[in-house]
Amino acid sequence: MMSRVYVYNLSLRVLVYLLPLFSFGMCGYLRFSSFSLDVPARQHYVILFLFTELAWILAANYSKLSTIADLFWEYTGIRAAFFACFTTFLLQTALLVFVRQLIISRTFLFVTNVILFLLVVAARNFFRLTSASTIWPRKCERLLIVGTDQYAKRYVKLLRRIPFFDCKVEAYLQLPGQTVLVDDAPVIAVAEPLQTRQLNVDEVVVAVPPSSYLNLSNAIEMLEGLGKPIRAVFDLGPRLSFGSKLFQAGRLQMMNLAISPVESFAYTVVKRGFDLIAASLGLVLLSPLLIAIATVVKISSPGPILFRQERIGRHGKSFTLLKFRTMQCSSKSESDRLWTTKNDPRCTVIGAVLRRFSLDELPQLLNVVRGEMSLVGPRPERPYYVAKFGEDFEKYNMRHRCHVGMTGWAQINGLRGDTSISDRLQYDLYYMRNWSFGMDLQIIFRTAFVAFTGTNGY
Repeated sequence: MMSRVYVYNLSLRVLVYLLPLFSFGMCGYLRFSSFSLDVPARQHYVILFLFTELAWILAANYSKLSTIADLFWEYTGIRAAFFACFTTFLLQTALLVFVRQLIISRTFLFVTNVILFLLVVAARNFFRLTSASTIWPRKCERLLIVGTDQYAKRYVKLLRRIPFFDCKVEAYLQLPGQTVLVDDAPVIAVAEPLQTRQLNVDEVVVAVPPSSYLNLSNAIEMLEGLGKPIRAVFDLGPRLSFGSKLFQAGRLQMMNLAISPVESFAYTVVKRGFDLIAASLGLVLLSPLLIAIATVVKISSPGPILFRQERIGRHGKSFTLLKFRTMQCSSKSESDRLWTTKNDPRCTVIGAVLRRFSLDELPQLLNVVRGEMSLVGPRPERPYYVAKFGEDFEKYNMRHRCHVGMTGWAQINGLRGDTSISDRLQYDLYYMRNWSFGMDLQIIFRTAFVAFTGTNGY
């Protein structure tokens, strides 16, 4: 069984990893009429290809496109393929933004990723459809199943459903006290070692519930004498699975039981890459508006153009948040502790307009570029209130496991300004548990609408 899984995994992985080579060749022929990219800036395309190959391997591994783990669960694999291709495209764009010496056709870049998307969908569907085909010769694996209860019956049924695996159960081994609910093969009691050794089997599969693990030691010791591979089916319940949660820490093998989306590759790499590109473009495109607002703020009232205030970001680290100044100048202790309310008398006339439409938040694009904030995430709070809310609200500090943001799930659901902290916390925790890149895009688009209408903006 294992050798067959390894062969299928390796074959799919090699094919998926080679797809950027095929997409570059096909696009080169369509764009330049040359499979070998025989163009004046050929070395630039070679650099792009090597970078794309690295980015694609990372994205394909994270999206599980290079493994058969989810191959027979998905319908078409379009969602995973789109995510991997879009991630690769973002990283390619970042490369071209920061390495301006590269001369690459933008049409070539776009078409390459379209071809890559089509190829990976086709490749995985080809693997899935042909794996169950009868044209491929398969050796029928003879199995000895340890277990005779409902648990063993269920997992034998699942084993027989694996498309590329053909098996026959030669016998079941009954542990002490186990009920017998199987009837498709002979049942042998664990106390009958001689009869077990007379079986001609290829593999032993242990399929017992966790409550029976204590009764396995004698059975495993006896089965080792068969000289056959021994596998075990593990079921940790509906909320727990192994997947990629096993990791090595020194000499310890550990399993993360509460992994969060904000610890994923997508959150760490894709989200940061998008933030950097979008915030940089935002600063460039909005520069005329930023200059106009800065001029009006300076003329309208005495004081600095930008308001700087200490806030708490990811992992509890403090940073200096930037805003356009919207209030009369006051002492630091007052600004750090006073809560802004509707029709706040401290606001200037221009400041009230800026706050209503959230234009005062635009300088935080610099915080995003510097990596102190993200475009989307729980709103950062002042140290005084972080300490206060941490005592008053359970799990409040869990917000600091992810990047704070210019806007968030709570804000687009009406929780801006002087609104319930408890409700905000629930929305922030929901965002953390259910984060996806698509969710971030949804929040950004809805933020534009909320800012335009000026809901709760003061």
